[in-house]
Parts: sequence; C-alpha cells; structure tokens
Amino acid sequence: MEYTLYKNRSYRSVISAGFGLYFTQFRLFFKASWIMALIYAAVFAALGTLCAIKLPAITAEIMKQTLVQHQLLAREIAEEYLITGGIFIVLTLLYIVVEAFTFATVLNKLKEHQDTDKMMVPRRWFGVRTKLMGRTLKGYLFSLLVILIPVLVIAGVIYVLLKYVALAPITLEVTALIATLSIVLLSFPLIYVAMKYILNKGGYFSVFSKAYGTGLSHWGHIFTTCLIGGIIISILMGIFCLPAIVLTQANVMAQEGFLNGDPLGMPDYANLLTIVTFFLTGFVLVYLYMPLLLVCYYMYGSIERYEQEKNKLKI
Repeated sequence: MEYTLYKNRSYRSVISAGFGLYFTQFRLFFKASWIMALIYAAVFAALGTLCAIKLPAITAEIMKQTLVQHQLLAREIAEEYLITGGIFIVLTLLYIVVEAFTFATVLNKLKEHQDTDKMMVPRRWFGVRTKLMGRTLKGYLFSLLVILIPVLVIAGVIYVLLKYVALAPITLEVTALIATLSIVLLSFPLIYVAMKYILNKGGYFSVFSKAYGTGLSHWGHIFTTCLIGGIIISILMGIFCLPAIVLTQANVMAQEGFLNGDPLGMPDYANLLTIVTFFLTGFVLVYLYMPLLLVCYYMYGSIERYEQEKNKLKI
C-alpha cells in the first residue's frame, strides 16, 4: 500500500491508509509515545477514580442528608464536595493538556512524514520530542473555543427567551436540539483546520479563516470518514473499556444501595482495583485513539491534494 500523504483518496482509502500506517509502523509510534502514554494513563486513572468512586459517594451522602433525612447539609460534606469539584476541574484541565501532548508525540512523526515522506524510528526509548507539543495544545484549545463560543451564545439566547418571552417548553427544546445538532455538524471541518494548523506554519485564526471554508466544502468527505473510523474505534473501545465500565457501574449501584439504607458492599481493595483498572484502560486508549489520528492525517492530505489539483485546473 502507498502511504504518501498528498494523494486524492476516497474515504475508504483514507481509512485504509490510516490503519495501514498504524499497523506497519506500530513499533515506531509506540517508541515515540509510550512515556506520554504512561503519564496520560496516570491522569486518566486519577480522573476516572474520582468520577467512579468519590463523586458518587459524595452525591449519595448529600442526597441522603437532604432528600431522605430532610436535614440541612452538613458543613463538612459541603466543604468536601467543593474540594472534590475543584480537584475535578484541575484534573480535567490537566487531562486536556496531557492528551494534547500525547498526541503531539505522534504528530511529530507525522510532520516528519509530511516533509520527507519517511519516518525514522526514535533512537532512544527514553525520549520525548517537544517540537509540536505547544502547537498541538493551541490547536486543541482554540478548536474547543470556536465550538464553545456559539454554544454560549445559544445558551444566552435560550436564557433570555425563558425569562422574557412566553414560549412553550417543547418549542425551546426543539430549538435547542436543532441548534446543538447544527453546531456539532458544523464542527467537523475543524478537524481539517486543526490538522492543517498543527502541521504547518501560521497562527490558528489565520489558518482558520482560510481553511474552514475549504473544510466545509469537503464536509461530506470529512463526516463520512470520521463516522466510519469512529464506529470502528468505538467498537474496540467498548471491548477494551468493559472492565472500567463494569467497575464504575458497580460503584454507582453500591452508592445507590447505600442511599436506600443497604451496606456499601464494596470490598476493601475496590479503590486500588479501580485505580489499576483505569490506569491500564487509559494506556490502551492511547493506542486505540491513534489510528483515528492517522485517518485524520490522511484525510487532511487528501483534501490538500484535491485543492491543489483544482487550483491547477483553474490556472
């Protein structure tokens, strides 16, 4: 199979090229990313354990005091809830940064492939190149910002309508649903914009102003590629994440039983088991996400090639 980046490909060929490069160069990608993958797994384990154990436990205690016992919330529980919420926010932000840096280790190799049509296996196992880390993080955050701004605008409009205009609830629900769906569909070209920004020069919004329209004109290609690739990855994630899902569900059900007066019923080693499970799941997730990143890389190359050929025809 030919793994040249700039080639006009169908969505099937893009997915095939992305997965093909992943499997043929897995050792290279693993050697370049395993250190950041371990850091990602540690952050994922901390965040996952917090969501699976601590947050359900505090929520159950709050509901027990306020809804079941009809008491005022104890000061200690309120403080613990605020502290846990703060830790959750910090871990979420750290997760975003670490995820971007982890993918940057792969994008470093893809940048090398874009420039030379080759990738060199890293000489050292203990080494992380920081070349594209900042650019990847900025592309990640700016793309989220572009999505967040219209979401906040729509939320503000709905708030104003609820406060000052008499509309049926079903009307607002349908309006919010249509607006949300529109934002989701219009965000797909941002994948092309982010990839173009990370792998080339220029500021994000400068690239955005030129590339978003191009991505929008290839919306069908981007959507179909991401949909098929996402379905494949989601099936694999469902299989490999099953232990973490089962543990999370067990913890939540235990807290529900505690809320109804039953004993907690979780073994003493439940916390350690949850941490280890989420750590292993997080490490595996890095290498489940990676083929989708390579698919987006070839999708970007296919669009670039198409635009080059179109410009030549115009000339």
